[in-house]
Amino acid sequence: MTDKTEAAIATAAALLVLFTAMLDPRVSAGLAVVLMVVFAVLKLVSSRRKAP
Repeated sequence: MTDKTEAAIATAAALLVLFTAMLDPRVSAGLAVVLMVVFAVLKLVSSRRKAP
């Protein structure tokens, strides 16, 4: 995963969490946790593909 892709995903996730915080803080917190886990899995899979 390139730095630009990583930054775009992180920015999109942050904006999504920010906008859902206006609706319901509990949903926003849950969404933030889910998105962090998904992002960590994507980074893990990406790093394992690079390793020889």
